[in-house]
Amino acid sequence: MEEDFVDKVSALANGNRLQILEWLKNPSAYFGPEHPVDEAEGVCGLYIAEKLGVTPATASVHLKILTAAGFVQPLRIGKYTYFKRVETAFSDLADAMRSI
Repeated sequence: MEEDFVDKVSALANGNRLQILEWLKNPSAYFGPEHPVDEAEGVCGLYIAEKLGVTPATASVHLKILTAAGFVQPLRIGKYTYFKRVETAFSDLADAMRSI
């Protein structure tokens, strides 16, 4: 449990990753008509990179860390990967923090 907790907290210790999580909380509000969002599939990683102002490779690193920590879930469709938040991960982390 302790290592998992540290990994989750470390994943949140980056402004770009926090920004991604904020956008994915309500993607329709942040990704306009030029980047259509399917709430069931999530947001394309390329759209996230563009909005963040980083290369797709850099965004991929951030998204990989968030995925490993359990905060986002990837969905591969063809050659693109879509991401959406795992809302239960946040309440689980809050529970773990309260138990410390």
